[in-house]
Amino acid sequence: MLAHLVATLVVVSGHTPAHRAPHDSRDMLYTALFDSGLHVGLDAMAKLPPPTMPDGLDGKEQRAVIAALIGDDYTYENFIRRSAVAPHKLSVQDAVPPHPEAPARRVDAWFIAHDDTFTGWLASAIKDSRKGKLLTKEDLAARGIRLADGTRETFVHMTLDLLGRVHLQATLRAVWARTGESVVIAVVVDPRFQEDPVFPNQWQSIIKNGGERKLGPAHQWSGGGFYMKITKLAEPAGALFVEQHLIFAEPVDWFDGANLLRSKLPLVVQDRVRSIRRQWAKGSRK
Repeated sequence: MLAHLVATLVVVSGHTPAHRAPHDSRDMLYTALFDSGLHVGLDAMAKLPPPTMPDGLDGKEQRAVIAALIGDDYTYENFIRRSAVAPHKLSVQDAVPPHPEAPARRVDAWFIAHDDTFTGWLASAIKDSRKGKLLTKEDLAARGIRLADGTRETFVHMTLDLLGRVHLQATLRAVWARTGESVVIAVVVDPRFQEDPVFPNQWQSIIKNGGERKLGPAHQWSGGGFYMKITKLAEPAGALFVEQHLIFAEPVDWFDGANLLRSKLPLVVQDRVRSIRRQWAKGSRK
């Protein structure tokens, strides 16, 4: 689940203050992620942090940001080295305030990738979006949603299973923008599809009996949000600072109260980071 969510969603970054987006149609999504917060876990609200690496920094300032982030966990040289298996930084915590019946989890990840052409992110986003159902203009119009001409915005309905226990569906609204220094991609589970008959935000228990797979009753899923910011580093050439910030609701009934996802997340994130590095490096060699 997390790999797909993290690969599809982005908010706007520009030559404005560190995490301020332009005042356009995407500003509502930006505001939801950083300022007002998102509904995750029934009535609970949770916010994502502003970008760790703002635009407008020189090489020395960028290095200081990275050094402060990794602390004594890794050396700077090891963290930025051009390798699929270079270290990454991961933080997994409960979002505040939590809801007892559907606590919100927050996942933050930072790593360095190398992409001399600065186009690998777009190829990855296109590839991952094809794993879901892209909603057409007709699909959106039938729900009273109209996209402005030229907008960098899309809607994708994703369907996937979590640890063989939960069948999850969600309609994601994704927007993106870029400057000469960075790209920001933001995604939220769109609440307008909460009870949609075709593209709902819902989850069902997976019931296995004698080799037969059935789905339990459908429950609404309040979802969450994510953004990824990719910032060019002044040095070394072709290096990108990638940060991913995600919040999502994890209903207690998913795993009978056991926090199974937390134990699986480090390996999921590690695999995703290595996959991104390989994809982007391969694209740079073309």
